[in-house]
Order: sequence, then structure tokens, then C-alpha cells
Amino acid sequence: MLSLIQIKKIIPQEFCQFFTHVLMRQADLNPRSDAQIPNAKSILDHEYMFETLHERLWPLIEQAVGDELIPTYAYARLYSNGDILEKHVDRPACEVSVTIQLGRSHHYAWPIYMGGQRFDLGEGDGVIYPGCDVEHWRDKCDGPEGYYSGQVFLHFVRKNGQHAGEVGDNTTRNIYSYRKNRTASMENK
Repeated sequence: MLSLIQIKKIIPQEFCQFFTHVLMRQADLNPRSDAQIPNAKSILDHEYMFETLHERLWPLIEQAVGDELIPTYAYARLYSNGDILEKHVDRPACEVSVTIQLGRSHHYAWPIYMGGQRFDLGEGDGVIYPGCDVEHWRDKCDGPEGYYSGQVFLHFVRKNGQHAGEVGDNTTRNIYSYRKNRTASMENK
């Protein structure tokens, strides 16, 4: 089984702030939440911007995991005080997952727990984990008044694994443009 792998500064802080700003605009213009975090300020799933991040980090994640992967989907959420992520494991499309801390309003790291291990992520830090196998959660967010925190989740399956049928998260979009855009020059960057 894949172990937990923490990667510091997997994306630059400036990008973290940009992505979080996009989530905040989404919260202002078209607020959306989901069943997992009903009070989340906004979510963005299957959005080109986060799919592109997914695509760009794909070779790095494969290298860290030591196996060929195929992206399934990218998802981002804007959290705020009072939010709780209940203990859970993910569905098969999340065989190999990455959670990355984006921007936040205050210098407060809302910890995530995976398999009983606590992670306090700085902006741009990520953790690779076996989403289907390791329970993960966040206790109630109790940051300073007005606190918000952006998070992006990048999910993969093993190319030759038991969940390979989850490629593209079973959407009609032929696994986004990942295969088309994965080039030798991209893998060398």
C-alpha cells in the first residue's frame, strides 16, 4: 500500500493565492457547496484551471509514488470556520490522491489527519495518500474570525491497477485533455 508522502512547496505561494482568489470569486458570484461539507463557501470540480494543475503535477506525483498513474478528477473547496470534514475513505476514483493547501486568510494551519497522523500544511504544501485505503478527516475549523482556507484535491488511479476503469471520473470528457497534452517537454519541467 502507498505510504503517506508529504511534499513541501509543490506549487508556488503566488499560485496558491491566485487559486484561492478564484474560489473566493466563485463564492461571491455562484456559491456552491456539497454534501460532504454543506457550509463550504464554494467548490469547483472538473474546472479547466484545476485540471491543468492536475496535468502539470502528474509526472511529479508519478515519480513520488513510483508507478504510472492516470488522472481521474480535480476538485477544489473553500473552507471557513465551523467546517468539519468527517472521517472517511474515498471512492475508487481516488486510489492515489493529493491534497494541497492553497491560500488562506490567516497564519493558521487547519490540520488534516490521515491514518491518525496530523499534517499542518503551509501554502503550497501537499500530501499524497491512498484515498481509498486511509481514513482522513479534519476536526472543526476554529481559526481566527473571518478565516478561510482554499484546498485542491487531485485524484488518480494506477494505470494498470484495479481501479483503472475510473479514468476521467466516468465523465463524457475522454479524461479531459490529459493524454493529448502530456508531452515529453512537460515531463522534463
